[in-house]
Amino acid sequence: MYPNKLYLVAGGDSRYIHLANLLAERGTVCAIGFDSGAEFSEHVTRLLSLSELKDAPDVLVLPMPVTQNGLTLNAPLTREKLLLSHLLDLCRKGALVLGGKADEALLLACEERGLDFADYLRREEFAVLNAVPTAEGALQIVLEELPAALNGQRVLITGYGKVARLCHRVFAGAGAQVTVAARSCRDLAWAEAYGAHCLPLNCMERMLPRYRVILNTIPARIFGERELSLLDCDTLLLDLASAPGGIDYAVAGELGLRAIHALSLPGKTAPVTAAAIIDKTIGNILAERGCVYA
Repeated sequence: MYPNKLYLVAGGDSRYIHLANLLAERGTVCAIGFDSGAEFSEHVTRLLSLSELKDAPDVLVLPMPVTQNGLTLNAPLTREKLLLSHLLDLCRKGALVLGGKADEALLLACEERGLDFADYLRREEFAVLNAVPTAEGALQIVLEELPAALNGQRVLITGYGKVARLCHRVFAGAGAQVTVAARSCRDLAWAEAYGAHCLPLNCMERMLPRYRVILNTIPARIFGERELSLLDCDTLLLDLASAPGGIDYAVAGELGLRAIHALSLPGKTAPVTAAAIIDKTIGNILAERGCVYA
């Protein structure tokens, strides 16, 4: 960590409260975008307004996604609207800005102000580590929603990226019979090597009626009216893909299917672990810039 520097944690869900507490073990930390009741440690200074910040932050930590509308900070734990431009204007020139899923407008705004931006969501180590609580969160939802034991149930996972691989491991460990449907021969080979039944994605349709649980990780519409109409009414669909997801939710509702779009699971089901993952990733980013983070 930069020694004797000021860190401003701005917005985000409950994982960012835990992140601020972790950062405060190593440096001076202020937090904004959190209403009263947030459980910060005594070493974190919670700000009610930007005017309370006495010094320019050296490191600004933004949430993921940074914004929902391109203008205001993504801060679901406060009623206040915080403009991104105001936050960036507070930073000294050369300050490090960290955020997830940044748009081009934010990158340009940082460049114009001479700020160093890093997107931790694009980091490989973050994606790998974050897939673990995502998979465990998916299992938790399925166990709560499925009116039967998961052991022995046929589960279909579409895609075989990082999240899908961890879901395969977690669900197979719970006794489910896992099938993986993917486009890539490489992905299907890996799935087979790890013990899954495999289907080319273009052959999935004829097998759909067999599955009680479907986990989608492909960020493209692959479950439209035709595919959904083939499912049993008791089928549970869990969409782990980023918005807008891979399921036609309007059609699923018309057919009486249970379809859940489970976004940001680590922040909801394992915020302490999710915070530690962000903290570790920030440490790696700082280390690459020659800073001590211990």
